[in-house]
Amino acid sequence: MPETEVAPRRRGRPASGTAAEGGAEVQSLDRAIALLRVVADQDGMALAEIARRAELPVSTVHRLLTTLEKRQLVNHDLSTGLWTVGLGLFRIGSAYLRIRKLPDIGRPVIRRLLHETDETVNLAMFDAMELVVVAQAEAHAPVRAFFRLGARLPLHATAAGKAVLAAATPAFRGACLGQIRYEPFTTATHREERALMDDVSAILERGFAVDREEHAPGMRAVAAAILNEWRDPIGAVSVSAPAVRMSEDRILRLGRRVASAAEQMTRLYSGVDESLSQDYAAYR
Repeated sequence: MPETEVAPRRRGRPASGTAAEGGAEVQSLDRAIALLRVVADQDGMALAEIARRAELPVSTVHRLLTTLEKRQLVNHDLSTGLWTVGLGLFRIGSAYLRIRKLPDIGRPVIRRLLHETDETVNLAMFDAMELVVVAQAEAHAPVRAFFRLGARLPLHATAAGKAVLAAATPAFRGACLGQIRYEPFTTATHREERALMDDVSAILERGFAVDREEHAPGMRAVAAAILNEWRDPIGAVSVSAPAVRMSEDRILRLGRRVASAAEQMTRLYSGVDESLSQDYAAYR
């Protein structure tokens, strides 16, 4: 008796529509991207002009722009009728520039800090109420403490996170505190806002943050925030090491070096002289 062939089962999501529908979705996305490029070329454009340059019907352009406006990717001025790029698009572009720029600027600084301390140096950037390790200079000691590249660092349990909280404006710090879940990574982790805020006050006094085995047992770290030209924290530089090599005296010495490195990265990143940056503090 001949064997019956069984059609192979398809993997992935079941089809929710026809190929034509999928093609239409891709076409709409392509048109939306084209419209963003057209709008970005000018400081303000009328609907008809956008449609003419994009070579699309006015009704199609209006529908797509309305959708983009809901996502804050474009802005429509009702008084003039002009369309401009929106704040959401600016945020997307700024995020790319920050991620691309800071590791390049910070690399020589963290390498020098590694040479000065003989301990692993980490560079992390603020992202979605956490920090992400984007660059690192790893120590060569047989026993060392470090975060892997791409690791996400909680605000309440790492030196880098607490440094950012301390450097933030009161309003932004309050917004961050409202979203912290106080996950207990170790027995030393802060588990309530009052304890964390006491730590933040100490950070502001000494000029750098300390992680005393709050994120990982046996690891300590010191960190200081990196600021933009408006004195807002965008990330932090930290030195991490096994707790056995991080006495209180050494924490103080390393903390001062880290604070100096963070100030240098702030100047390099912002392109603004430190004394001039201080002038902006009153407008925070």
